[in-house]
Amino acid sequence: MDFKRLNQFELQKICNFMAVVQAGNNFSEAAKRLGIHQPNLTHSIQALEKSLSANSKTSDIKLFDRSKRPIELTEAGKVFLKEVQLALIHLDQAIAQAQQASLGQIGRLIVGLNNAVANSILPNVLNEFQNQFPNVQLELREVTIQQEIQMLKNCELDVVFQRSPSFDQNDPDNDPDLEFQLLLNEYFVVALPINHALAKQKDTGISLKALANETIILPPLDVLPFYGEVITLCRNIGFEPKIAPNIIVTGVVVLLSLVASEKGISILPNHVQTLQREGVIYKAIKDAKLTRQIAAVWRKKNSSMVLSNFLKVIEEILGVPDGW
Repeated sequence: MDFKRLNQFELQKICNFMAVVQAGNNFSEAAKRLGIHQPNLTHSIQALEKSLSANSKTSDIKLFDRSKRPIELTEAGKVFLKEVQLALIHLDQAIAQAQQASLGQIGRLIVGLNNAVANSILPNVLNEFQNQFPNVQLELREVTIQQEIQMLKNCELDVVFQRSPSFDQNDPDNDPDLEFQLLLNEYFVVALPINHALAKQKDTGISLKALANETIILPPLDVLPFYGEVITLCRNIGFEPKIAPNIIVTGVVVLLSLVASEKGISILPNHVQTLQREGVIYKAIKDAKLTRQIAAVWRKKNSSMVLSNFLKVIEEILGVPDGW
């Protein structure tokens, strides 16, 4: 593209040409619509024609045949009109999209997800965000604890929902390149086969000590290290948990299937209750505190307005005090 040559053509002169055409090739009417004097409009069109003729190998290019009444477009004028209309449409679109992008109304956001968010606030957040920003492309990726932060720092994700026993803004070990905002506090429940003796108790909560002789199915600690907290809590209460041997399962749905088939019981975050797995009943833990926090995490240097809007929607949904 020859920018030096194109620099000769002022957008105002091209718009004046279009105004004359839209006024039926009537200079007087076009000048009136533009709010300028007719001689100024005539001079503008002549200057445009001169720019078109600057590198022409033929005679001077005229856009209008002024010898005819009414004035008509020349062949050059007709061709110029056709192409300029397309160019102005694209320019108008470019301006509109640049404005929308600066407001975060268009663009793309890649969100790292886990079950804790998918089974809790995610549906409400997605509905509200898409209502407010229908032209933003959302890409949702399910990621593991081992992947999420590195993917975030590699710019493979824009925001991730991270799980941790606790988040502390003043922790010196926090990554200085990342920002986070606490969203949820999860508590844990016991998942029991529906025919289990503990499931039939009228009390909605059961003591963790009641699980001392139960086979407990937990995800592997190298995949979900938080479950080490479950083992530690059992030990603090006074018993060594009987973790199911020879069963390795990371997915919540499969784990609940094992509970339903009476392979053991499990201790899981409360969001699993939304799954309502047939053959499984949930009971609160009444004598031990086991919680986990969920936070939104993003790069501090990410200046995306789409991300900013996404975080504001979460803020609105959760009613975060004083904003983020």
